[in-house]
Amino acid sequence: MTNLQDVLDCLERIAPLFTAEDWDNVGLLLGDPGDRVCKVMTCLTITDSVLQEAVEKGFELLVTHHPLPFKPLDRITSATSTGRLLLEAARNRIAIYSPHTAWDNADEGINAQLASMTEMVQVQPMVRKTVAGRVVGSGRMGIFTDPVSLKQIRERLAGQLPEMQWRCTHEPHHSIRSMGIMCGSGGSLIAAAKRAGCEALLTGEATYHQCLEAEANGVALVLVGHFASEAFAMKKLATMIAASFPELLVQASAMERSSF
Repeated sequence: MTNLQDVLDCLERIAPLFTAEDWDNVGLLLGDPGDRVCKVMTCLTITDSVLQEAVEKGFELLVTHHPLPFKPLDRITSATSTGRLLLEAARNRIAIYSPHTAWDNADEGINAQLASMTEMVQVQPMVRKTVAGRVVGSGRMGIFTDPVSLKQIRERLAGQLPEMQWRCTHEPHHSIRSMGIMCGSGGSLIAAAKRAGCEALLTGEATYHQCLEAEANGVALVLVGHFASEAFAMKKLATMIAASFPELLVQASAMERSSF
């Protein structure tokens, strides 16, 4: 018999929670570690359709990239979308776990996978920090063995990120030798990318003013879409969990889609 705690221990090995950002809300957010688990589903975000899928198929654990809840709550009622989803999950004894930025920053996490897709070498954390005496980092950065154009980077990603919505502050022929990566909303790290010597920063989304900031700093800002920059890795996470628990049914959500 596999308990929820067993799966939590596995997730901690894959994406140690101490590597998460200070502002994040990670770990077990709903559930009893002693409960039995037979079915685990991963997803990017818990929505009505994703939760309904979990209920109908009898999943006992939802591993969601985006935390639910994310911000502290003073009440849980059906008056809010967050409260409604949490109540429905609790009624159906579905536990919720989020690795979020710990999975972003993990050795085999989202940013590392994106770096591999772009064929960068000498990959390392873009922003380093020390936690409990250990050096960890946010994002990834690396170099290309030969200068590449933004068009070439797009071609390398196209077959691996089917939902990609490519936008860029520079022309397709613009050539670079180094690049930083931050999945999701990484526009706030333009200055950090510049300090690290990155000629480009690849992320999911950024604001208009962050795009202007990138141009002003001579950093090519590459946007692939928030969903596209992260959703693929939840399928990878499902396979990693399944490898440790062959007795469990582990799969990514089949209903999750991005329409924006």
